[in-house]
Amino acid sequence: MSFYQKISKYYDYIFPTGKEQIDFLREIAGEPPKSILDIACGTGGYSLELERQGYNVTAVDLDKEMINRLEIKAKENNQSVRFMQGNMLELGNKISDSFDLVFCIGNSIVHLENLEQIRDFIKTTKQLTGKDGNLVLQIINFDRIILRDIKSLPTIENKEMGLTFERNYRYDKNCNRIYFNTCLSVDGEVYKNEIPLYPLREDELVEAVSESGFKRVKLFFRF
Repeated sequence: MSFYQKISKYYDYIFPTGKEQIDFLREIAGEPPKSILDIACGTGGYSLELERQGYNVTAVDLDKEMINRLEIKAKENNQSVRFMQGNMLELGNKISDSFDLVFCIGNSIVHLENLEQIRDFIKTTKQLTGKDGNLVLQIINFDRIILRDIKSLPTIENKEMGLTFERNYRYDKNCNRIYFNTCLSVDGEVYKNEIPLYPLREDELVEAVSESGFKRVKLFFRF
């Protein structure tokens, strides 16, 4: 069982749906009804909330258990989010629709293996947004992490659940990878994981988005 399958039942407690993020996505998408594609949706918190507010939402995640939990929540709340399990690199072959907004948040894009895959993915999102659609990507500020040699992010705590989620970084300059180490402690169990991430820099991201055909690129920084 993969790490994400193991932690899927705790996912909403680690990464609750944020109002600030929802408001931002609404601003970019425009007033409903609009069509939205949520890539790397996890258990679908953002998809479900946007559908609840009147948007037509399709959600995709690589992990089967994440999609299973989204399906359960959608049925419990009688919601009509479309969902599928799938690799973000293969969406161009699986989805023929065009969307007003495509978003991939939560530092998900850097789980791809290299810059070439990231460029291919962004090109696919351009196809999926059509002529006038928008793309929202969210990553950690890797320029800052590498420049300041940052080793960790603040531990996420959910006191009601008795849950802690530790996040640590180890940058390997030789192979240009950041090894992301996490440790979830909950219900008397400890789940540890390490995964390599591609440290996507600001200039690489801007270049990839511009080359894919998006006419305007705007960066937002959150501190």
